[in-house]
Amino acid sequence: MKNLYSYVIKNYLLLTTIPFFIFGGLDIANDIYFTHNVENAQYQRVIDQQQTDSKRALLNFDLLEAELVATRISQLDYIVSVTLDSYQYGMKMAEIINSNSTRGVPLYYPIFDDQRQQIGQLIVVKDYSAYYTQVIYNVLPRAIGFLLILCAISLLFSRILTSALKKPFLDLQRFALQIASGDYQTPSKTDSSFVEITNIFRALETMRAKLKESISKLKLSEERYSRTYNLTQVCLFVVNVKHGKIVRSNQKFNQVLERIPQSVRQSALQHFIDELLTCASTESFRHSLDVGGKQRYFQINRSDIYNHEIECSALDITELVTAKQTLESQLVTDVLTQVPNRYRFNQLIWRVNNGELNTVTVLMIDLNGFKQINDTYGHAAGDYLLVEIAKRIKQQLKLSTQTVYRLGGDEFVVTVHDSITRDEVQDLAMRIQAACSQPVQYINKSFSVSLSIGVESFSSDIHLDLERCLNNADAAMYLAKTSKTGIVYASEHPENSF
Repeated sequence: MKNLYSYVIKNYLLLTTIPFFIFGGLDIANDIYFTHNVENAQYQRVIDQQQTDSKRALLNFDLLEAELVATRISQLDYIVSVTLDSYQYGMKMAEIINSNSTRGVPLYYPIFDDQRQQIGQLIVVKDYSAYYTQVIYNVLPRAIGFLLILCAISLLFSRILTSALKKPFLDLQRFALQIASGDYQTPSKTDSSFVEITNIFRALETMRAKLKESISKLKLSEERYSRTYNLTQVCLFVVNVKHGKIVRSNQKFNQVLERIPQSVRQSALQHFIDELLTCASTESFRHSLDVGGKQRYFQINRSDIYNHEIECSALDITELVTAKQTLESQLVTDVLTQVPNRYRFNQLIWRVNNGELNTVTVLMIDLNGFKQINDTYGHAAGDYLLVEIAKRIKQQLKLSTQTVYRLGGDEFVVTVHDSITRDEVQDLAMRIQAACSQPVQYINKSFSVSLSIGVESFSSDIHLDLERCLNNADAAMYLAKTSKTGIVYASEHPENSF
């Protein structure tokens, strides 16, 4: 069995190397000499010009010009460093170091002023090995051209080598294409008359066996991952934030996506991406979405951005959020009448005391005749009456700044959180009285009650704290109840104020 390496080298030396040295050596040497002269002349032109510029830079103390001088010289490939020293200022005006080569030779160029006084010097460290390398590189194109001429001489070598290697290399190509196409079953030729080609065949055969094993393991891993990816009840998906689209998702995510109208999907996705980019990858956040006409809430976790893609998981927490909202609503809502309770009223007092509200008008309301109805007809009738009265009071509140609270028993309070005139307060109180004085039908009975209302206003502009305001309104309500006048304004009865 022949050794391909020895066979190629023997023929190459015989047919190309010897003619190359014989016919090309003198011509290339001549080119090197000519190129050396050209490079040397170019270097001298640059130095002559920069000596003139250096003089101007030193006389004018122009650091920028000095830097340009050093830069222009350092652009020559074989320059190690350039330094422009000023004797007048005792400093280096500019210095550029291209490399730390120890083979450089320093060349000194004195700089004289118009009176032939030396005002500085230009120091150029020149690497002659790099210089000659540059010269050789400049000759290479001509040498390559010469080699092209010798191609005719090498034709015989090419024919011999081609005839020797064409078939085994075609077999190698066919084998490699077979592997690339995924055919790991069809047997292929794995021997040759050359040791190197045979070794390549064997290496390819080994690679084919390992690829087959790796692909089998990869398919098994992908199958397991796909089952896990789609069995989870968490939405898993990958977002391309650059193009604004979903590039991969599991079945749970697709089920949610199908329930979102096609017309709003892209806008909903863009809104999600905007929110996603504002959140750090180490933090989760809550995102709400209209799914099937109902508001759903998801807890979002995300990865870092890689190739404009972010991997996300979304856990549906709607039931948890709804339960929390229900508990929060129950905390601040009266169980019987479903209006805000005393706890909610205390929150209002806290807001006022912390300066969040500057004006509050309070209407303290008490039901006249409720105790008699409750004692006579039972708690069920009394509860029904309280529910109906709360509903009627709430219906008279026209603005979002007007709220009714049940403080307990048959005591209610209405608050107005913005500025309101005396006439507007009077109109609101009379409407509430009129609505609540209408008979309440309960089974086959009819109940009637009247209201006693005490009114007081709080403003941060006057010297009256909120607790005093509430006490005054309560005292006014008691006065209205005892005097049976219906509505009493605390400001009109200062003798009853606390």
